[in-house]
Amino acid sequence: MDLLRTYWRWLALIAVVAVLTNSRNLPWPFVTLVLGVTAGYLLREGWRVWRRAGGPPTRSKVTYWRGQRIEVGAPRAGPALPDVRSIGPALIYLVPGLIFALVAVAIVLRSVGL
Repeated sequence: MDLLRTYWRWLALIAVVAVLTNSRNLPWPFVTLVLGVTAGYLLREGWRVWRRAGGPPTRSKVTYWRGQRIEVGAPRAGPALPDVRSIGPALIYLVPGLIFALVAVAIVLRSVGL
């Protein structure tokens, strides 16, 4: 069982490639489900990598003085995105995840007739 826990991502990749290879012979809801789950996983992993690279987002202005971190001003309301400069490693996950999500939506729209 430890072997399965170690290599589950590779097994999932092989399954996704097998579904995409046989997508013409498989029902469209199944292909859409596999693409949607794959897109969701990749987008979640990309978000986790992006947040980890920049640390927790902060909404107040930060300045440094003599090596000390000083947060200036009151924390601003609303959600904060991670630092845009640290998005590089996350793009490896985010771009394919976005492509899979768009393909899944396109399959649904084509099958519904829109």
